[in-house]
Amino acid sequence: MKFSRKDVFSIPNILTYVRLACVPVFFVLMIMFCIDPSSAQAKAYVWAAAGVFIFAEVTDVVDGFVARHFNMITDLGKVIDPVADKLCQGFGIFMLGVAYVLIGRWPILLFALILIVKEVLMGVFSYYFMKASKRQVEQIANKWGKAGSALNFASLVLAYLALGLLCYDGDVYKAGDIIYWISFAVFVAGALVAIYNLIQYNVGYYRDLCRVRESGILDKLDDKGNPIEQGEDKDE
Repeated sequence: MKFSRKDVFSIPNILTYVRLACVPVFFVLMIMFCIDPSSAQAKAYVWAAAGVFIFAEVTDVVDGFVARHFNMITDLGKVIDPVADKLCQGFGIFMLGVAYVLIGRWPILLFALILIVKEVLMGVFSYYFMKASKRQVEQIANKWGKAGSALNFASLVLAYLALGLLCYDGDVYKAGDIIYWISFAVFVAGALVAIYNLIQYNVGYYRDLCRVRESGILDKLDDKGNPIEQGEDKDE
């Protein structure tokens, strides 16, 4: 698949590159926090990491809006945007779980791992359906996927806010504790929606794959999904 210069440097794709660049910055900040969560610098690291994460998530919303409303959807964007989303949320969720384990609160790590496994499976199945259908069946966002993403984003923001507040003492710590349990409840809701969406996604796309196979269109396409010209050997 070839991408034009215009596609590579479109505004939505540039925002996606920015989001990808945020991932290592966020990762380093969280590593610095995890090295010594009780240090004086820990507060600065966790607040900075939270800021980078939220900024990255905002770029996701903005690039989607721009791509849809200004007709800037590209094949390149269809590839790199979900990759950036999964990397950003994957690292965000995992590092959050690790950080909470280090301060003696492990339950969020369990739900973080569930969400990470779900994202990996979504990627694997998406690739399978795209490959098996010769690009006739591709991943499309649905309302359950969007609801799950919204819950994940809300839970992560709340959890990072709670983590920052738990670095303090007194009433600030108590406020952080309350927000922590709220974020945990949202995590649970997000995990349940994610599992349901994974099941619904695979059942629906399997049906689509069956319909594509029954239509006979796959015999007219090469492995990359391009029409086979008359007289051309489709096995080449």
